Amino acid sequence: METPKEMADAINDGLEGLNEKVAKAQKSADENKASIDTKVEDMSKLFNTKHDDIHNVLKKQGETLSEIKQRGTDNDSIKLSLGNQIHKFVSENEDTIKNLYKAGVNGGIEFQVKAVGDITTGSGTIVGTVPSTVGTDLAPVSNVNLRNAELLSLTTNVTTTTASYPYTDVLPKEGGYTFIGEGDSKTQIDKSWETRFETPVKVAAWERMTEEVVQDIPRIESVCRDFLLKQHNLKKQDGILFGDGTGNNPLGATVIGRTFVAGDMANAVTSPTIMDIINAAITDIYTTHNFTDEAAYKANLVIINPVDFYLYFSSAKDNENRPLFPTATLFDRVNIGGVTVIPDRSIPAGKLFVCDMSKYNTTNYLPYTVKMGWINDDFIKNQFVILAESRFHAFVKELDKQAFIYDDIATVEAAITAP
Repeated sequence: METPKEMADAINDGLEGLNEKVAKAQKSADENKASIDTKVEDMSKLFNTKHDDIHNVLKKQGETLSEIKQRGTDNDSIKLSLGNQIHKFVSENEDTIKNLYKAGVNGGIEFQVKAVGDITTGSGTIVGTVPSTVGTDLAPVSNVNLRNAELLSLTTNVTTTTASYPYTDVLPKEGGYTFIGEGDSKTQIDKSWETRFETPVKVAAWERMTEEVVQDIPRIESVCRDFLLKQHNLKKQDGILFGDGTGNNPLGATVIGRTFVAGDMANAVTSPTIMDIINAAITDIYTTHNFTDEAAYKANLVIINPVDFYLYFSSAKDNENRPLFPTATLFDRVNIGGVTVIPDRSIPAGKLFVCDMSKYNTTNYLPYTVKMGWINDDFIKNQFVILAESRFHAFVKELDKQAFIYDDIATVEAAITAP
């Protein structure tokens, strides 16, 4: 067993060996640090040198660009863009640039940039003629913006397969009831009837299309079909309202309509309003009969021009500047006492059309029909026709003509205005 002195000597020897190892490690670290510092210093010098070179090159390029800007753009300025010029310059001088870098010395080569033109909306040009179909897209909804034929739905419409459509008016003839005494003879009464026949009228139109236009313009065929239908309905409505009844034309409701007769209403109203004027026409229809004890006709529709509708209804105010007819602007119509007043530009300004439109009869003898086919040499020209037509009866029974008045607003107003 070691003595305390021997143990102390062994510890001291171990400490001396450890100190020697620490000293060697410190010396190695110092040497490594010195080497790193030297390398850092060398890299810094190299960086500064390259930095100066880059700075000089950029400075030279800036001076060159400024010089070009001052003297303007020459004829060759649009030959190459800036990026293409730089790419070309680097490719052509690749070896020179590498040698300068390896040499590690100050120096450079000059590159003069040619100014290029600005790219503006005028830089491009259109060669040739732009096709008419470019940018044309009728999807999803690009129909012709036609108004609706709303008045067609107000007629009484029936379906018939008879070309000559008959109707009969029954009238009282002679005699009548009497109050009699016991044993007295009774009075005889009789009646008559009148049968008339209406023939159908035809309204038709067609369009010619090429197969190319159907292929090149989306939805064009659908738009053409919609156009034909709406134009058909508008022409039919126009005939029902204004047809003169001659030739192939129907007899229109306004032509059937009679003028206003004031009767006991003449000169009876002080400062009449538009509703006084309309009610006067309605009263005239109600009190005018074809024979004694005939049921009264009740007008339920008034149509005036949109400008008159605005002046008399939409803009009308009471003494406190409140709208007299709020529904006029909200719903573009006024409903008063079961009578609907609507604007329609088919009616000329200043005119008043008052009627029971259900007394105007229409039929669907040949309903609206669309056909497709070829005319002459259409087939070999890649063309085809879309045809649309209908045949219908349009008439008012003879006795029912009392239910229509078509006159000037001013005429009716003058007739009922008190002196």
